[in-house]
Amino acid sequence: MKSNIWKAFWLTLIVLAVLTGLFFLPRMSVADTDLRRVNILSDVQRRDSDGQIIAEVKADEAEGFVEQKVDSHAIEVRQLAYVDTIPKGMVAIEDFADTKGLHREMDKFYKALGEAHSRNVRVAYFGDSYIEGDILTMDLRGLLQQKFGGKGVGFIEIQCVSSDFRRSVTTKRNGWNKYHANEKGKGFNASYQGPAGSYFIPYGTATFEARGQKNVYANLLDTAEVATVFYTPGTGLNIDYALNGGAFESLFSNGGSSEPDTYEETVEYLDSDSVVRYKTVTRHVEGSQQGAGNVVAKTINGRIGKFNLSVKGGSGSRFYGVALDGKKGVAVDNFSMRGSGGQHLSTIPQETLHSFARVRPYDLIIIHFGLNVAGPKQKDYGFYADQMGKVIDHFKAAYPHASILVVSMGDRGSRGSDGQIHTMGGVKELISFERKMASDHKVAFWNLYEAMGGDGSIAKLKEKKEANLDYTHINFNGGKHLASLLYEVLMNGKENYDNRVR
Repeated sequence: MKSNIWKAFWLTLIVLAVLTGLFFLPRMSVADTDLRRVNILSDVQRRDSDGQIIAEVKADEAEGFVEQKVDSHAIEVRQLAYVDTIPKGMVAIEDFADTKGLHREMDKFYKALGEAHSRNVRVAYFGDSYIEGDILTMDLRGLLQQKFGGKGVGFIEIQCVSSDFRRSVTTKRNGWNKYHANEKGKGFNASYQGPAGSYFIPYGTATFEARGQKNVYANLLDTAEVATVFYTPGTGLNIDYALNGGAFESLFSNGGSSEPDTYEETVEYLDSDSVVRYKTVTRHVEGSQQGAGNVVAKTINGRIGKFNLSVKGGSGSRFYGVALDGKKGVAVDNFSMRGSGGQHLSTIPQETLHSFARVRPYDLIIIHFGLNVAGPKQKDYGFYADQMGKVIDHFKAAYPHASILVVSMGDRGSRGSDGQIHTMGGVKELISFERKMASDHKVAFWNLYEAMGGDGSIAKLKEKKEANLDYTHINFNGGKHLASLLYEVLMNGKENYDNRVR
């Protein structure tokens, strides 16, 4: 009988050779699933500290497989592993842009701050009487300008309730009909209003003067580098200006015609290295000049300590204000509305906001209201949150490149049964609704109430002469204190942003 032992031996040897050879084949995948490498010696081979078979790692490296996978994994881990550092005691900004933290609402502003050395970075701060007269915003502006550059007080209404006690700029005016959202019974037309909730119509020869201040932030406010006039032109309009008490020069004149005017717009573009840059281009106003969306911005450059404006004629013209800025660096515009809960912002025509976004784009929009909404017996603020949610969406549509930050109302005090000043009822409930509103609309939120100390903190500010006797409003000293808190929070956020994107 012929023996088959040699056939079995050779068959086994061939199978072993084939299986051994399969080890050196490149890895394969089926339906995006990586198949394991064939390795019949896996149980007896040496492994590294991570438990991986050394021979397999070397084979994978030869194919570039592990290098590609490890780099991809490492990038993902770096993105997710960084955790923001927050100093002890700081109430940080909560960012609700998404749940994974890969895209954050405030990042747009932090990125812009890194570009302040080469362009204007603008902040619009909307609030109630808490910031009236440039309280808080004056010091926030000063701190940001000292850090990132910039000059001037920013946007100034032709006339407002705080014109005569604002410390950061002095103004004079004559020959204007004022129309304001707080005075709806005096001919105010909401479809004509600008971002400050107001507009002004000249009669006769209307004049306006703005003078930088030397008593506060002198090196930043006493002189500006750019003056900008914002208006919607009518027919027969003549605008003259003068700098520092000099002779008047013509800024605009249409001689009774309605030919299209021009405006300047800041636009983004990619340079040859695919880096985002910014430049200013001149556009022509299209369509009817008297339309709400045709806001014109006329700029004057120079060393500007005092700016004078003279306006004649201009049937159908509307003026909104003047801005005093630097050529680059940070600008902070104060848009305060006494007695408002902020709902009026949703009545600004979308086309007007879009038009202002062209001529004065913002990198951060702060929405800070609640003082006139909280009630001692009210617990449910759902309706108010819905109204302000519409305001957020309104601004998102017009300023898609801007970060939006909701700042809660601060502490408001009332005397308790123990005779001490405590937080008024309804305040904490309102703040909870403001926070949920920010979360629902995926923007950022900062709890000013907690940051200033929580229960009874307004009374402590009053003791330090930083708040008024009404235990509601802060004064300029209190504004300086709270501005420093917000500034430190913003700088902490920027530091974390810089660490994340390195």
